[in-house]
Formats: sequence, C-alpha cells, structure tokens
Amino acid sequence: MSLALNVLVGLLIALGVSVGLFLAGGAHEERAARALASAEAALSTVRDPEVRRSVSAAAGAWEGSLSRVLRGACGGRGSVERALARAAGLRMALARRLVVPGAFLCGLGVLAGLLWRDRARDLVLYCSATYSYLGKVVALGAAAYGVFVALSPFAPPLWTLYPAVGVAALGAAAYVGHLPPRL
Repeated sequence: MSLALNVLVGLLIALGVSVGLFLAGGAHEERAARALASAEAALSTVRDPEVRRSVSAAAGAWEGSLSRVLRGACGGRGSVERALARAAGLRMALARRLVVPGAFLCGLGVLAGLLWRDRARDLVLYCSATYSYLGKVVALGAAAYGVFVALSPFAPPLWTLYPAVGVAALGAAAYVGHLPPRL
C-alpha cells in the first residue's frame, strides 16, 4: 500500500511542478496557446467526425470544472485560464478513450504472468520476489505517468500513452509472474 501512496505523491508533485514551472516562466499567453494547439492537434487525429464531436463535448464538460480550479492559478488572466482548461479537458477526454483497451492489455499481462507463475509452480522456472516488486513499481509508474499525461496541459504528447500502457502490461505480467508459488 505504501508503494501506491508513494506513486500518488509523486504524481501530485509532478503535476505541481508542471504548473509551478508554467507560473514561474513568462509568456503565459503564448505557452497556454501552445498547450491548446497541441491538444487541438491531438483531437484532429481522430478520424471519425462523430467521435470527434463526442470528445469535444466531453472536453466541454471538463472545462467548467477545470476553469474554477485554474482561476486562482492564472492570476486573473481569463484567456490563459480558458486555454488551459480547454487543453486539459481535451487531453482528459482523449485519454479516456484509451482506458478500456489499456485495461484489456493489462489484463492480458496479468494472464501472461499467471501462465508464467504456473510454470514456476511446477519448478520449471525460478520466481523472484525482487522481480515481482520491480514489476509492481513499473506497472504503477506507467499508470501514474498515464494519469499525469492525461491531466496536465503541459505534459508530453498523448501518443506516449500507448507505450505507457504496454509498459504497464509488462509490469503487471512481471509482478504476477514472479510472485512466489506459495504466499
């Protein structure tokens, strides 16, 4: 449980640092416009116009909630607040589309780990508690990275969520696969 708490604290620190760097740097309007342009470019990669409208509507629902949070952080700059709220809303709505395939891929990783563990039960393979712990760290770290990318308007591009889901699935496979046969 303490590992999950440490990952959550690390995620909150990363979000705070990204917003703090935004506030400390100058040219807020330009950087907010760049964040919004990046999110709009990610939205334009969605091919189906109906899905694009749906994502845009979901982002609009997030904007109202986020604008209240960003109001104090932006120092009374309405254009910066609106741009950041729109960018974060678009990122969250686009990242939400990856939740189900990501959960499916992580489930496949757990199944692969169970198959690995079954072979270890027959004493064909060796199980390591260290590898299991490292797999848990990797899986939780990749999940925290995905949440950071989805929430922060200044995070890395959204396409980095795809490798993060793959790394989380590999971490889940390593975690389950290297658990000792008898717990």
